[in-house]
Order: sequence, then structure tokens, then C-alpha cells
Amino acid sequence: MRSFVFPSTLVLALVSTLVLGVPATKVDIQDAKKPEVATYIGSTACKKCHSDQYKSWKKTDMAKSFDVLLPGKAAEAKKKAGLDAKKDYSKDKTCLPCHTTGYGKPGGYVIPPEGDSAEAKKLQKQAASMQGIQCEACHGPGSLSSKYKKKHEKYKWADLVENKLLDGVRFPDKDVCLTCHNNKSPTVKKDYVFEYEKRKDEGMHKHPKMDFKHDCPHTHTVSKKKKKKKK
Repeated sequence: MRSFVFPSTLVLALVSTLVLGVPATKVDIQDAKKPEVATYIGSTACKKCHSDQYKSWKKTDMAKSFDVLLPGKAAEAKKKAGLDAKKDYSKDKTCLPCHTTGYGKPGGYVIPPEGDSAEAKKLQKQAASMQGIQCEACHGPGSLSSKYKKKHEKYKWADLVENKLLDGVRFPDKDVCLTCHNNKSPTVKKDYVFEYEKRKDEGMHKHPKMDFKHDCPHTHTVSKKKKKKKK
């Protein structure tokens, strides 16, 4: 009698149906964990480790950039640009990307809904926390890297790469600045050109020396801490 060998695919289908109780076509063989997507967490979260930067940033125009969207604010500049100084632009979708942080992205700014429901209050609080151009507007969403850094203050950049914690993280270079500093703004002329090299350090937060060397791809100055003398 001729022997018959069942195809391996048929065997797998029978096993999955009899043992697992589901057809083989519905067995999820791709069970690898998907990389987490970074979300925006707000400048107050950054403040915990970067208090000096935060304090100096609070004094910049970027920190106050949302305010100019409100009625009566920056009236002269609005009139000069042909805008209605009495109008409320705080819900204008063409203005929000450059006057808020993470607009339309996970954890970022949302146009606050009216009402006092739990969901409305949650979104109102989120909106209030993401007004203005904050840290993450230039450095990218920090939910993943922030958690790791707080637990490992002497971390190395390679650690963030290895643990896949750099989703969305970026360095504030010319392209980042040009996202908003371009001739699409209603307050500049069509031939406006942003002079990056001349203006890249204007209106920025201070850059104090860092306590540890993290071997980042960008330059940081590491402070030299004086060793305490033993008594």
C-alpha cells in the first residue's frame, strides 16, 4: 500500500483547529511587541530635570506665543499685517501649529471643547498645558525617553537607541525652525527668508552645562563638579 504524507500546512491547520479551537488562518503568528509611539507630555515634565532651561524659556516669546492669538494681544503687529486685532484666533487651525505644542498629535494641543463633563475637563486641561512653543515643539515628544532618563541620570545616547526610546525625538536644527519661521506667516512678506545662522540663538532658553556626559550626537558642555572635601 502506498503511504501518504500529509502536507505540513494541513497538519498545522488541524492542530490549531483541534487544540486551539480556532482556524489556522486566524492564528496570530506575529506576536512581536510593536514599538511604542511617543506622546507629548508638556514642559512641566521636562522641568523636573531641566529647571534652569525651563526658567529661562518661560521668559521667551516662544513660551508666550499662544497669547498673541487672543483678542487685543499684539494689536499693532496684527493691524500691520492686515489682521483683525479684536478677533480671537485661538481656535484658528492655521495658526495653532505654530503657537502651540503638538497640535493634533497624541498628547499634544487640542482645541478645548466647551462643557463640564469629565472628558471635556480632561481635554481643557490638556489644551492649557500645551499652549505656546514648548520644549517638545523643537525637541520632539518625550514620553518614552523622559521615563528612562529620570531612572538613569547617567544614561548614554546608545542606551536610548538600544531601547527604542527615540521615537519622534529630533535636534533643533534649521529645518525645525523653518517649520514656523517661513513666509507662510501672515505677519511677514512673501519674500521673507529666515536667517538661521544669525537668529538661531535669539529668543532661546539658556544652555547651562550638563552634569553628565551622555555621548549625544550633538554638542553639550559638561560641568566640572568640585569634589567635596572629606571632613
